[in-house]
Amino acid sequence: MASLKMSISVIGSGNVAWHLTKRLFACGYLIDCVFSRNPDNARALAEQVKSKAVDTIAMLPLSDLYIISVKDDAYQEVIASFPKTTAICVHTSGSSEMKILENLSDNYGVVYPFQSFSKNKIVDFENVPVCIEASNPQVESLLITLANELSPITCLLNTEQRMHLHLAGVFASNFSNGMYVIAQQILQKENIDFKIALPLINETAEKVNSLFPIDAQTGPAIRNDINIMNKHIRMMEDEDWKELYRLISKIIQKQQHIL
Repeated sequence: MASLKMSISVIGSGNVAWHLTKRLFACGYLIDCVFSRNPDNARALAEQVKSKAVDTIAMLPLSDLYIISVKDDAYQEVIASFPKTTAICVHTSGSSEMKILENLSDNYGVVYPFQSFSKNKIVDFENVPVCIEASNPQVESLLITLANELSPITCLLNTEQRMHLHLAGVFASNFSNGMYVIAQQILQKENIDFKIALPLINETAEKVNSLFPIDAQTGPAIRNDINIMNKHIRMMEDEDWKELYRLISKIIQKQQHIL
């Protein structure tokens, strides 16, 4: 089905595609082509991996592996325009079923790097878990080989497990970053540099390397310090922030069996 080093075409040029494609190239894989509906984005990524850029699916060359890495709401459109193939087709989504690819090929699967990616922030793939799912044992074996080259942290997850992992990631990463934004805005209002909060943020993240999150919790909610909590709520003008403060405090107290 494929040579020792599979040739790869990448469909997409967003954050995940950007980092994954560059990592594959660094691991010695031939990147046949990069597709994006935005020609400038396709060219920018293709230049990084000594490949060519195209802006129509019909221009994709014959490759051993097609990696479809687009926004979740764009998968249907891309798949609908993709020709049936015997090559391996994978997507990189944490929240989409593997079977969305079943009409493209008998050989399909998922390569899901469980990390937050920003295009201009270097990612160390040595610390990126890569989760694999495959339609058959042969594809699974090939994808495991590929994943092990990408990262020393690899695992097999079925669709249900992967979707729950993605949900957990939204809470652990996306929602946490949303809280950082609020903290930044609170500090900016008082002309305080956000960098003063970085040691606290880093220490909180570091603690869960040695403690379960449930055991690392601190703050007024776990102390049931009603006076401080009410004072904090009065300090805020944004009603959404007030509601969020109350709700998260209530969740923490339930987690700790205070309520």
